Amino acid sequence: MKFQRNRYQHGSIRKVPRSGGWVWEFRFYCTGADGVRKPKAQIFDPVKYPTERDVRLAVQPQLAALNSGTLAGRIDATLGTIIDRYMKEEFPALRHSTQVTNQSLLNCHIKPKWQDTPLAEVTALAVKQWVDRLPVGGFSKARARNMISKLLDLAMLWEFIPVDRNPMQLVKVKGSTKRQKRITIITPEQFRAVVDTLPEPYNLMVLVTGCLGLRVSETLALQWPDFDWDEDEGALTIKRVFTHGELQELPKTEAGGDPLPIYKELGVLLLDWKRRQPPVEDGQPEWVFPSPRTGHCYSDSTILSKYLKPAAVKLGIAGFGWYTLRHSYKSWLAAAHVNPAHMKDLMRHSDISTTMDVYGHTLTTEMRAANELVVKQLLKGKGRRS
Repeated sequence: MKFQRNRYQHGSIRKVPRSGGWVWEFRFYCTGADGVRKPKAQIFDPVKYPTERDVRLAVQPQLAALNSGTLAGRIDATLGTIIDRYMKEEFPALRHSTQVTNQSLLNCHIKPKWQDTPLAEVTALAVKQWVDRLPVGGFSKARARNMISKLLDLAMLWEFIPVDRNPMQLVKVKGSTKRQKRITIITPEQFRAVVDTLPEPYNLMVLVTGCLGLRVSETLALQWPDFDWDEDEGALTIKRVFTHGELQELPKTEAGGDPLPIYKELGVLLLDWKRRQPPVEDGQPEWVFPSPRTGHCYSDSTILSKYLKPAAVKLGIAGFGWYTLRHSYKSWLAAAHVNPAHMKDLMRHSDISTTMDVYGHTLTTEMRAANELVVKQLLKGKGRRS
């Protein structure tokens, strides 16, 4: 990309009188179709933009577009310009949980420091010194570094800066590759003890989560139509998640769209639970675990604090959480010497596509057998009621 050495413009902002008060006037030059630069003016309401800085921040994307063909334009554009465009064009397509994380990261850490910093000054050394001083853990520091790296990639894509090596590749964050908190792994015997200690429906939630290796966001969002009872042992397709207080449908292209085997004894327990549920009004979601208070999904954190953790403490299990179940499921599969390819299918890992190219997306007999090796242990001694 070649940049013309046209004159860079910052535009001017001033107060101008209006009937009953005043407004902000932003003046700038715009090149018309005839190639002639002509003055333009834009008005900003002082109620919405109380300070000159507020107006300056609002016009940054416009100025960046006006100056995109100048040498100074690529130098003087700020990281805030990229953040604003990111929020408009990239942010809406993210999952809700990712939006919550990224917005918190931007608002609490990145924008206060880098909002007004020219792109040319977002250097590897400056970012490293800033990251090292952040009062957060290694994983959060790495996320902050990665977000700035993403913003600089977008700045190159949008031609604010020349395409080159991203300087954030030079920034290394200590402790970002190590877990700050060790994940607790439990035995099948401990799992059964936890289930036996819990009241309904929390015992069945834990049972389903542990027997299928689900994420809690997937368990809470289950609906009865997600199950296929046509086969003798049944199957389940994960279609949505409930996280950060919001329900989100999953794209069919994700690994989570592939069916999971339902072992027959688990199916008996689920169908027994379904028969004991009150009828659902026409047109309303058929939740597997509807909250009696809201009629919608339960809160995972409330269940964890009120029921799961106390049950685990009573049994002498330290560090128990929802993710204990998923990590333990993976450990149980490994202990049963399950083929790693089948393990990835059952866990629905994000890198499943490579395995799927070889083994396909079907619910295979081998997957049922692998799942059965684990679930038999988890349901040992269970009757028809959970």
